[in-house]
Amino acid sequence: MRRKNDAPSSAPSDWRQLVTKPTSVLNIGGFRPSGEQTASYFGEIRVIKSDEVWPTHNGKSLWPVCQLNLTKAPFVPANLTDLSMIQVFVAEDCMLAGNVISNSSDKVPNSPFFIRYYRDLDALQPAVVPDHGSSFLPFEARWNDDPSTDYPTHDTMPIDFDALGIGDFYDQDGIDGVWRTKIGGWPSCIQSEPWWDYREDGADFEFALQINSEDKSKCWWGDGGSVYIARHRSDPNLWAFDTQCF
Repeated sequence: MRRKNDAPSSAPSDWRQLVTKPTSVLNIGGFRPSGEQTASYFGEIRVIKSDEVWPTHNGKSLWPVCQLNLTKAPFVPANLTDLSMIQVFVAEDCMLAGNVISNSSDKVPNSPFFIRYYRDLDALQPAVVPDHGSSFLPFEARWNDDPSTDYPTHDTMPIDFDALGIGDFYDQDGIDGVWRTKIGGWPSCIQSEPWWDYREDGADFEFALQINSEDKSKCWWGDGGSVYIARHRSDPNLWAFDTQCF
């Protein structure tokens, strides 16, 4: 578990400012779709560059998880502000892969998890989608109009909460956190902190986004779990993946 900071010297009433982060929440369907190729989508990838190939793992095309247009998000965390779009792909058996580090610069990707990103949208064209066999149902998606305030679970608490002397963290009002598909904020941990918080080889990774199980899209990570994704602080092509479920 990550080392907690010493208890703050400020009054206990100020503790929320020390632990909360803003996050942008994605909504799957439920509105008249725009059909724009560069919009956000869940269960579908719409665009690609002409010189790129569809990512694979062990000879099988990866499933398209989501295409996220970050230019439409009300808040973008600092470690994603250089990007306009993120695309997430997974292998059908990705939950068996364990902790994975994937490299977006791979010209011929072969990883159970893969992120492709774009700094601008100008050179993108409609993707030629292979027969990947995904069971996800595709929907256009939209960000909430405004950022939400996200709280950590105890696993990633950045301060020594007990030292505040105001009782148990989970007894406080309104600290449920944002258990949704989102960018920024905190990972909504189910079993423990993500592996990069306690393993030496993960020290340079910082949480960037979370992909929840989405019933509407028939996307489930184990039993209602989540995928947590972190980006390397000095090599922006490296991404770490952690999956947890109930």
